[in-house]
Amino acid sequence: MVNILKAIISFFVLIPLSSIYADEVAKEATLEALYGDYLVTNVERYRGGLTSSDEALKKLDTLVVVKENEFSFWDGTIYENPVYEIEDHPVSSGEGNVPSSAERFGSFYGYGHERDNIRTLNVYSKESNESPYMFEVVEDELWMFLDGWFYRLERASFDGEPLSFNKNARSCLNNQIRG
Repeated sequence: MVNILKAIISFFVLIPLSSIYADEVAKEATLEALYGDYLVTNVERYRGGLTSSDEALKKLDTLVVVKENEFSFWDGTIYENPVYEIEDHPVSSGEGNVPSSAERFGSFYGYGHERDNIRTLNVYSKESNESPYMFEVVEDELWMFLDGWFYRLERASFDGEPLSFNKNARSCLNNQIRG
């Protein structure tokens, strides 16, 4: 009887703990898979903002580096030993529910609305109190929504190893405001 009781208690304690551990391992594996160099290959206006078209379009072909010990962004920001956090967000499917501005991901603006889950990568520095950079992880791309502009970043290399892909960024450029 005691052994059965121990087995039942172990089952209800160890299963949730192993599930939490498995989730953390999966996120760590996802993070490692994201390390590499990314190029901005597409820029689209999705709503109003203060950034001009000329400023936004200057970001085409700029490099963003995501590595274990370094993060650099197109604005010149460089973090040594950055902190990366991966979060999963459920997609709000309730009709008429307007999410807060912090919960408005690309699907809210019509990008990737077929997703059931939105995975984000937050990047910040331990030494700085600045807001983190937030990217949506969509397959092997990073998406950034910043001041009314959507930036699609495609992998240019995997942790320093160049990739070859056919990049034709200007053919998919759309500067119209999407509502």
